[in-house]
Amino acid sequence: MKKFLLLLLLIPLVSAQPTDWFSAGLVKTDVKVSSSIELSQIGPSPFVETISAEVIFVPQNSEFVAMRSFDASPSAIVAGDRVIFEWKAPSMGSLSYGYHAVVETANNVPRVGAKIPYPMKLPHGFAKYTLATKNIDSNNAKVLGQAYALAQGEDDLFLLVSKIAAWTKNNVNYNLSTLTAEVSQPASWVLENRYGVCDEITSLFIAMLRSLKIPARFVSGLAFTNSPEFPQGWGAHGWAEVYFPGVGWVPFDPTFGEYGWVDPGHIKLKESLDPQEPTTVFEWKARDVNVNVKDLKLSAEKLQTSGTVPLELRLSVSPMRPRVGFGSYNGIVLDVENLADSYVGAEFTLTRVTDMAILNGESQQIVLPPKGRGRVFWKVKVRQDLDPNFQYEIPIYVYTIRNDTIKSGFDTGRYDIVFSESDIDTEISRLSATQRDALQLACALQDDMIWIDVGRVDCLVQNRGEKDLQVKVCYESCQDATLPAKTNLPVSYDVLVKTPGEHEVEVTATAGALAKKAVLTLVRLEEPKIAIKDISIPDSVGYGDSFTLSFTLARESVSLPENVTVHVRGGGAEATVKVGDLLIDEEVRVNIRSDQLYSASPNFGIKVNYFDPFGKEYKDSSSASLSVTGVPWYKRVLGWIIDLF
Repeated sequence: MKKFLLLLLLIPLVSAQPTDWFSAGLVKTDVKVSSSIELSQIGPSPFVETISAEVIFVPQNSEFVAMRSFDASPSAIVAGDRVIFEWKAPSMGSLSYGYHAVVETANNVPRVGAKIPYPMKLPHGFAKYTLATKNIDSNNAKVLGQAYALAQGEDDLFLLVSKIAAWTKNNVNYNLSTLTAEVSQPASWVLENRYGVCDEITSLFIAMLRSLKIPARFVSGLAFTNSPEFPQGWGAHGWAEVYFPGVGWVPFDPTFGEYGWVDPGHIKLKESLDPQEPTTVFEWKARDVNVNVKDLKLSAEKLQTSGTVPLELRLSVSPMRPRVGFGSYNGIVLDVENLADSYVGAEFTLTRVTDMAILNGESQQIVLPPKGRGRVFWKVKVRQDLDPNFQYEIPIYVYTIRNDTIKSGFDTGRYDIVFSESDIDTEISRLSATQRDALQLACALQDDMIWIDVGRVDCLVQNRGEKDLQVKVCYESCQDATLPAKTNLPVSYDVLVKTPGEHEVEVTATAGALAKKAVLTLVRLEEPKIAIKDISIPDSVGYGDSFTLSFTLARESVSLPENVTVHVRGGGAEATVKVGDLLIDEEVRVNIRSDQLYSASPNFGIKVNYFDPFGKEYKDSSSASLSVTGVPWYKRVLGWIIDLF
């Protein structure tokens, strides 16, 4: 009688994120950021006239993120990408400050829907995102060498960026040593030492992209992990955004293995050229006082999830050999089909089993073009010293970061065939010898943004096969051509854009049953315009009381108003608020103490300065007034004199 033993001794792995977040359509998160400033006496006459803390680490409203509530303590100037806390003549001791925000994140990002050729033409205004910085030293010879080695033979921008992200993840160990946890190391150091935390891993990824003239920027914020190294769950995290012409900024997190997307457990608080740019800027006027600023404390809590996002992949898994002997090698094959109309990058993990060793890493990545197919392989080995009186079934469980799980298995027994490692390697080589379609189409806009009514799209129709192809290429009208084997056909089209705004440009190429489509977004610009709306101020206040002047900066143009700065001045009070780029309407709140004022009827001028993408300056202005009761007579006289000048 045969004896069977079913092996179900699975060793659970720690997933990067809480799995219910990944399939949710919307995630609502409670975010708290706080810190303090310690003031202590160091001289005989300590005095602080003013002190301010400008926090540049704030959730931003965007197409995929909405702040549902925001409260600062103490009251602060809130505008765009910063919160400004100010104190007048504070006492010695501790000054605490911070904010509390509820952020709703959509499980969606800009998607790359067609092949974009590499090398790429650098869009106007993006050169700064390809330059070296202190920690992203993309001009280092070793960084350059590694990047160019990875780029050899790759003409697809998304596949190249994903290839560099996967290489970085697989070749740099995540390590919380004090050497990298306290002080961020340059990308060249990370490449040489092959370990670091998320900042260093992302810095190396960005450095290699920049060395290839691919625009990339550093993103910092909060992210959740189930890793035992972070028992609190939430922690500061860094990832990247890469610019794809005709698409926009697309997120990549090489630490978490998320390529072309990030899960909604990522809360973006800041974007920068270098990870060591400050998150808070301090200014003070004081004498005989020591000012000690503390690091920001970050915390978050998931409040709610809603909706679902289906998996865009069709998966199946099977062993190469259904039966193997004790001590035998075997292979696990995961077939992946991309059902989406855009590129999809994913990571898969093979669960460890007590009596089976995984020889090439538990986690493997794959990146597929729209409607593409591919395979992922694991090489495994069964233990030699299993009980010869039993036959075993080895379970196979493969799961995604979303916890989508598929399973299979194979049998092993004392008298089954023992396959060598070279046998499995040969089979992996055979099964992985897949070709891309013979027909390829790559398109790029000459300029993503235009001021005139005609743009241009340049395309390359490629025949990678061994036979000639009869191709039909279409944009508004079609043209037929014979494309010989191993050749390329360049085609260009003028794109008529009659109105300002975003316009899709779709080019198709077909050859028999083969079909390719490229869809890019062309933006026709107009002069950027900002309107100052919803001005709110009390009708009157008592002298010595604090009050808030608030208003909304409303974006009224397709063109993005950039480097927006607000100046508020009147009655002896003055404030400057740097809003940054006005992606959507922003509320500005300026807190004013009435004992700063010289007038019983102050009029506050509101001036807004901003620029278009090419550096031209624009202005707008408005005003607001109120009455202040109880203003001392000498201040009114002083105000009258000041107004004369």
